[in-house]
Amino acid sequence: MSTATGGLDATSVAAVLKRVAERRPRVHCLTNTVAQNVTANMLLALGAVPSMASHPDEVAAVAAGAGAILINLGTINPEGERAIPKLVDVVRERDIPLVLDPVFVELSPLRMRLAQEILRLPGVTVRGNAAEMAALDDTMGQAQSVLRVTTGKIDQIEGSGQAYRIGHGHALMTKVTGLGCASSALVAACRTVEPDPALAAATALTAYGIAGEIAAARAAGPGSFAMHLIDALAGLDETALVARMG
Repeated sequence: MSTATGGLDATSVAAVLKRVAERRPRVHCLTNTVAQNVTANMLLALGAVPSMASHPDEVAAVAAGAGAILINLGTINPEGERAIPKLVDVVRERDIPLVLDPVFVELSPLRMRLAQEILRLPGVTVRGNAAEMAALDDTMGQAQSVLRVTTGKIDQIEGSGQAYRIGHGHALMTKVTGLGCASSALVAACRTVEPDPALAAATALTAYGIAGEIAAARAAGPGSFAMHLIDALAGLDETALVARMG
C-alpha cells in the first residue's frame, strides 16, 4: 500500500502513464554499462524511447532533442567524465529535465565532484538509495529546487512543495542488477510529460513497484522475475493500479 501527502491516486498515475505511451518521449541515458540493457527495455515497456550515446563528440547533439536526460554515475569512465559537462550545457541551454542517479557517490571523490557539478543546475531530480542521498545531503541543501527521491523499502519523494511515500515493490527487485538504475530512467520518462517533478517521480515508482509485485507472483526466481517485470510494466493499466493502490 502506498501513502502520499500529495494526493496520489490510481487515476493520476494512469493519466501520466497514458501520456508517456501516447507521446513516446525519448529519454537520453548516460548510464552504467551494467544497466544499459535493462534500462532500455524498461523504458520501452513504459512506452518511452531510449537513446544512449556517450561519445563526448556526439552526446550533446543526440541529447538535444530528448524529452529528458538521465546521468548515472555507476560505471563512470574518462569518456563519460568528458561527456557530462556537455550534457549539463544541453540541459542549461534547452531547459530539459535532468535526473541524476549518484551510484556509490559516497565511495568516490570523482563521483562526488561530478555530482556536485551537476547539482549546480536548478531543478535536478536526484534518485538514490539512503547512503547515496546522505552523502549528497549538504550539496542538495545548497542546490536550487532539487527533488530528492530516496528509494528503499519505502520510497520517499521530497521537493517542489510536495512529499510522497511509496510502499509498492518486491524484494526480488533487489536481486537483479540494474533494476534500481532503470527506475531512475522511468522517473525521467514520466518527467518528460509531467511538469510536476514530484508527481512524475511518484508515478514512475508506483508503476514500477506495482509491476514488481505482479511479476513476483509469476516468477520462479530472479531470472524469470526480470522477464516478468518487463511484461508487467508493459501491460500495466488503470484496473491493475486501482486493485493495488486501494
